[in-house]
Amino acid sequence: MPQMPPLSDDALKAMLSQPLVAKLATISSKGNPHISALWFEERDGDIIFNTWGTTRAAKNLNNNPKAALLIDTNEFPYAGIHYSGTAVVEGPANDQDGMGKMFARYMGGDVAAATEYAGQLISMGERIYIRFTPEKHVAWDFSQAS
Repeated sequence: MPQMPPLSDDALKAMLSQPLVAKLATISSKGNPHISALWFEERDGDIIFNTWGTTRAAKNLNNNPKAALLIDTNEFPYAGIHYSGTAVVEGPANDQDGMGKMFARYMGGDVAAATEYAGQLISMGERIYIRFTPEKHVAWDFSQAS
């Protein structure tokens, strides 16, 4: 079976610092998969998300912590990482300042605008964090293909 070119540790670190949209897959209580597109932040090897506490992803994780995660680039030559692991819903809830810091890289580095946006999201419903802890991964980098 052909093997995808690997993603170096430095390239992975650089990719995880980009404002990419992660795709988190969770499993419902009936065994159905569900995928959520989320902004993320890497912290000490875990991937942190912020979403509403009433989302399907949060509900699924409260029943079953098993999850998969895909983070990949959107332009050729493609690179990415697919993780499997576990995820938990955690607080603090409605952490506007923390959300602003997390969201700033998606908003051109503007922490004030990102914090204001976080406040708008909080006004629509309780916001929580999800902490994904990887157990296995496969990374690829097609710029390394020969």
